[in-house]
Amino acid sequence: MSIQNVLGKIQISDDVISKIVGKIANTTSEISSMSTGFVEGITKKWSGKSLQNGIAIRNIESRLEIDLKVVVRYGAKVHEVCRELQNNVRVHVERLTGLSIETVNVIVEGISFNQPDVRM
Repeated sequence: MSIQNVLGKIQISDDVISKIVGKIANTTSEISSMSTGFVEGITKKWSGKSLQNGIAIRNIESRLEIDLKVVVRYGAKVHEVCRELQNNVRVHVERLTGLSIETVNVIVEGISFNQPDVRM
């Protein structure tokens, strides 16, 4: 994705945007993890790295469309968690990159029954 201004062109790779989105998802409450599909899982095993770790970025007429595949913690209100994630991604990506976000689509691919570690 690139931004043209009077000083020149700024180019931000999809990988950078994916890392920002992944960090935001990991800090959003009640998101257990990003979901990797079957092909991504095999790719990670063979190459040691993930394709996009459950994140797809598309550039449509200089606006971004972002798809996230997530696993939500059991007991969370899924629609509220997804709405929070959509808002967090939109606000932070636009603020950090200056890019416009068209849509943020959240696909819930699973529910995690694991409780977070509580240590005293």
